[in-house]
Amino acid sequence: MSFSTDVKATRATGNGTIFGGRTRLRGVIVVSDGTGAGSVLLRDNDDQTVIQFDIPNGDVFAFNLPTDGVVFPDGMKVHSFTNVTSITVFHD
Repeated sequence: MSFSTDVKATRATGNGTIFGGRTRLRGVIVVSDGTGAGSVLLRDNDDQTVIQFDIPNGDVFAFNLPTDGVVFPDGMKVHSFTNVTSITVFHD
């Protein structure tokens, strides 16, 4: 038997913590600032890069991760924020 969980949306406009405990990344929306190709690194709280998103110049990148998403066992934080206006992270 499976059960559902509440998905949270957290918006960031720079480096910082998204969530302090174990969580799963379910989707993202990343907005380019229009000054060049963008990049965002999401790390766990042990400073291990878990996933990186590259965004074309002037684009809005939206992506839903399949099935169980990507687990961040010790929390999630934005580590590198280059040529990006904002990122909205969907997690549970």
